[in-house]
Formats: sequence, C-alpha cells, structure tokens
Amino acid sequence: MEVKIEKKDGIDVISLNGRLDASNAPVFDEKMMDVLSQKPGKVIVSLKELEYVSSAGLRVFLAAAKEIKKIDGRIVFAEPAEHVFKVLKMSGLDTILKIYKSMDEAVSG
Repeated sequence: MEVKIEKKDGIDVISLNGRLDASNAPVFDEKMMDVLSQKPGKVIVSLKELEYVSSAGLRVFLAAAKEIKKIDGRIVFAEPAEHVFKVLKMSGLDTILKIYKSMDEAVSG
C-alpha cells in the first residue's frame, strides 16, 4: 500500500493506494498519527485508489477519528470505490464516519 500526504486548500489530504490490511495497517496508523500530531483542523482521507480494506484498516480509521476529536479537529473520507464503500456500510462505519462521494464535497463539507 502507498500512502501519500499533501495539502489541498490548506487541508491535509492523505491518499491511500492499494490494499489496507493487517500487514500494513500499522504503517498507515503511524503516518496518520504523525499528521494528527500537527493538530490539523481537518484531515481528508482519499479512498479513491484503495482496492481493499480489512478490519485492521477499519480500526485505524476509527482510531484516527477518535484521536482527532481530542484536538477538536475533523476527519472525513472521500471518493471511496463502490466495493470499499460496501465494506464501510456493512461494518456500520458509514454512520460513524463522514464519507463524501467527491473530493470537492469533502473539502467544502
């Protein structure tokens, strides 16, 4: 899995490419916590190129959402592929996490 971190309109955007599973979830978690240690107001996680997410990846999403609330920030997820959105929906995370269909919606939302 590849993790790319950049700024878009002053917002931290983390893009995931490939498969997020137990073998690489700790790496993603570490990168996510590095971003959150900078106390951003908002973070967008782009799921556009994410091919697969396991329960280990979902735990990282939840941990990040919990951690950013401690610093009064927001984390949103954008552009999930249909199969990734189905996993988020089956797990019930679509009711807990803010998920936008497009990057523009995520930036403005």
